[in-house]
Amino acid sequence: MKFFLTLTLFCALAINHVYGDGSHIVKAARSQIGVPYSWGGGGIHGKSKGIGEGANIVGFDCSGLAQYSIYQGTHKTIARTAAAQYNDNHCHHVAYGSHQPGDLVFFGNPIYHVGIVSAHGRMVNAPKPGTKVREENIWSYHISHVARCW
Repeated sequence: MKFFLTLTLFCALAINHVYGDGSHIVKAARSQIGVPYSWGGGGIHGKSKGIGEGANIVGFDCSGLAQYSIYQGTHKTIARTAAAQYNDNHCHHVAYGSHQPGDLVFFGNPIYHVGIVSAHGRMVNAPKPGTKVREENIWSYHISHVARCW
């Protein structure tokens, strides 16, 4: 019994060490800096051809990058679109003032865009057609839509 309890505690600590914060999510997002924006592109396994105007471009849209980063950092599969990601049951809402690296920050009402918080006031983002994944300032400091999926 003592061995089982020790093994259980060790496994719990190991999992917390690997997935205990958002740093692995940020690392995954940053690894895609420079990849082209592709509407409908990307997912848990990486960049892909998009749909519509992104059909001939291999890359990510905003929610594809978020889905990839969360999966690579936590092995959790979240929804594919920004609005669905905000309400995904693998995530919980936090106040904007409490955001931490690895959190997802959402824009619009209704939600139409998502970025990955990389540092205080910064995000990794697949902004729009004709751009590439980049790290930049969070567009507004009055964002109330933040979700933590780790």
